[in-house]
Amino acid sequence: AQQQDWNTVTFSNKPARAPGANNKQEFNKALREGGTVESTKKFAGGKNTAIVNTGAGINAAKLDAETEELKHAKVDLNLSKSIQQARLAKKMTQDQLAKQLNIDKKIITEYENGKAIPNGQVIAKIERALGAKLPRPGKK
Repeated sequence: AQQQDWNTVTFSNKPARAPGANNKQEFNKALREGGTVESTKKFAGGKNTAIVNTGAGINAAKLDAETEELKHAKVDLNLSKSIQQARLAKKMTQDQLAKQLNIDKKIITEYENGKAIPNGQVIAKIERALGAKLPRPGKK
């Protein structure tokens, strides 16, 4: 036969604490008297855990340890010359080409100077606008 549990249950907003760890005063008193005091080290306690736990901290350490110089891939010289030649063959300025493609003139300038980071979509747009097949950068 089952019996009911009539013990009193109390609900409160404060979390339950371990006995003897009620406050800092009791903690210090136990230390002075030579009593047993237990403490646990929290992982990354007091640190920005977002940096420690995510890959950002790991990647930063890898970058610091990296010995070779890392750079973005730039537009190939053949591509930049081809864009310039095709644009001049159509008798267009960089500004006119940029307006036709609905992109900033600076992007066209960067591609022609070989300073842009290659973007397949932009290269395809330029190909369509100039009616010329441009050399694509090789896949690595």
